[in-house]
Amino acid sequence: MMFLLSKTYHHWSLERILRHVAYWCFWWAFYMVVNANSYGNGEYLPWLLLEMLVLPIKLSFVYFVVYYLLPKYSAQKKYILLLLTVIGLAILGGIVIRVLDIYVAKEYIDLSDSFHIKIGGSQFISGKIAYRALDLLFITSLVISVKFLQQQIQHERKTKNLLTQKLSTELQFLKHQLQPHFLFNTLNNLYGMILTKDEKAGDIVIKLSEIMNYMLYESNDTLVSIDKELANLNNYIELEKIRYGDELHVRTEVKGDTKHRKIPPLILVSFVENAFKHGPSDNLGSSWIRIEADISNHTFSFMVENSLPLQQEGTGKKKSSEVNSGIGLANVRKRLDLIYGDNYKLKIRASDTYVVQLKIKKFINGDHTLYHR
Repeated sequence: MMFLLSKTYHHWSLERILRHVAYWCFWWAFYMVVNANSYGNGEYLPWLLLEMLVLPIKLSFVYFVVYYLLPKYSAQKKYILLLLTVIGLAILGGIVIRVLDIYVAKEYIDLSDSFHIKIGGSQFISGKIAYRALDLLFITSLVISVKFLQQQIQHERKTKNLLTQKLSTELQFLKHQLQPHFLFNTLNNLYGMILTKDEKAGDIVIKLSEIMNYMLYESNDTLVSIDKELANLNNYIELEKIRYGDELHVRTEVKGDTKHRKIPPLILVSFVENAFKHGPSDNLGSSWIRIEADISNHTFSFMVENSLPLQQEGTGKKKSSEVNSGIGLANVRKRLDLIYGDNYKLKIRASDTYVVQLKIKKFINGDHTLYHR
């Protein structure tokens, strides 16, 4: 993993130094072998010495470009100026290497006659300066490509972390916004029962304490087990049954295996709360609520349907289809958007009855808590 391109360093550790040494040893060996076989008689030592001679120039050029010019100009997005500066420095570096070829290597390193062909004789100004400059640009371009790749990876990681933090913050805000809304409605109901000295007020306090325990301590994760969510839902239904009595018909049905399945907390209770809020009418005998949950290997479906209250109009009666879903369902939709993106469907229909249908696609199996974005 030492040469993993995505890995970056903030200090010169031993691993980082070894990566750089390995990079330059590769080029050292590459030029030695190519030149010895192309221009020499197979003797590697003279060409090894020649590469040692020009290596400080290559090192200085590459590190100055990569660690000074590249951060400076790329931060300012002055890429044209960066390119022109690098080309100018490459030409300057080619001139310096040309000096070393003619006045040092040619005089002090025992090279074959083919070396004179390679450097183009003793004439200083020649196309060999351009060749040396292109050589510097080629070596540097590989390092710059790696640096740009690392910057892109770092940028993507930073963006992903920011989105994750933003997502978590928004989810917590929406969940906490939901809790006061739910508690406000329940406490209002409890207050009315206390004023009328209803004997069922004590049972409501117990159920409410269980729901608050779930809200405060068991629903802090982005996803919770369906078993916990359904248990909280049952507590809420029992709480509402205490208030409405046996006259309100509530039917609940759960299909499928809930073991090791997870969904966002406090999602289902919002749908059921909305049904209790808008469904029961003055004539409880004709009011009803139907709740169904279906868990399969890949999807989770949840449906709440409730009757609508009757409206008086002259001597006749008709069902009211004007139901305001309020802040509860609006927040649920926002939370589902943040967690599942396009991998869920929420349909709300009001006609003769009021129906809320939720279907989560690519349902989570096991203990994984993944965002389907």
